[in-house]
Amino acid sequence: MKYRLNTLFLIILTATLFITGCKQSPDQTGEGITVEEAWARPAGEGRMSAVYFRITNFESSPDTLLGVSSDIASLTEIHESYEQGDGMVGMREARDVLIPATSTVHFEPGGLHVMLIQLTRTLQAGDSFDLALHFRHQGEISVTIPAEQ
Repeated sequence: MKYRLNTLFLIILTATLFITGCKQSPDQTGEGITVEEAWARPAGEGRMSAVYFRITNFESSPDTLLGVSSDIASLTEIHESYEQGDGMVGMREARDVLIPATSTVHFEPGGLHVMLIQLTRTLQAGDSFDLALHFRHQGEISVTIPAEQ
């Protein structure tokens, strides 16, 4: 009986270590800053769209996203959604977004996002464009953004 419990314990321990080793958290791999899972909402020329993505800072010190730019829109800004009160939600420009050390910041619907104001061309599902993210320490990172429904 004792032999079976020890064997079962070793099997469970080995399986747990294997599964844990296969899951990588943002602070385990990579270097610098990465931008992943980027996408934008389709919209017509002259209209507005929004861009969403995930920024991961693998460094041991924080960085700051100072701004964004793209030729797809007349104005490109970082925005955040917030509660105005009485159940109303508003949007406002967000400046100097802190990206903490060994952390991930999500730009997503209902939170931080990039606003593309007055698109210079129609953006249809399947199209893509370049977006430059300007960081205080990392410098500029250019990302190709696909338009998705």
